[in-house]
Amino acid sequence: MKLLTTIAAVLISLSAFSQDYIEYDNGTFTQNGEELSIEQINNLTLSYNTGIGDFSRGNRFERLHKNGNLRSNNNGLNALGGLASGAAGGFLGMAAAAAFSFVEISAMHFIVTAAAGGLCVVSYKAFSRIASSPEECLRKRDKQFNKVADKLNEAIKASNQ
Repeated sequence: MKLLTTIAAVLISLSAFSQDYIEYDNGTFTQNGEELSIEQINNLTLSYNTGIGDFSRGNRFERLHKNGNLRSNNNGLNALGGLASGAAGGFLGMAAAAAFSFVEISAMHFIVTAAAGGLCVVSYKAFSRIASSPEECLRKRDKQFNKVADKLNEAIKASNQ
């Protein structure tokens, strides 16, 4: 009988702690089976001071999904910036190779090569933010909002202990 009472107490305590957790599925945040609004999630991220950046990026992809003009402008600017920084990185890499091919390898060669590589990384990051289709925007939104839910759940768990 004592074992049954202990098991019941453990199950009740587990269900009491798990009720506060936030779940995200396909554009909807829920807590205890009740749907939460975006404003409520925003307030939670601010009150727990976690997931704020992921939440704003998720909202940005939501806006991009709904507004085709905003998405095409964003894609065009990101593509232009990515091409410009990639071209600059390639140009610096070729200039460094040409300038330092006649002298012994020096620290300047490594510095210029690292700068060119850095510009290529910036180029990659700019292209990776492009969301060419509404479905891609939803996929990226869901990825960001899942991170928000995970971070909020970690903060809730930490505050319960």
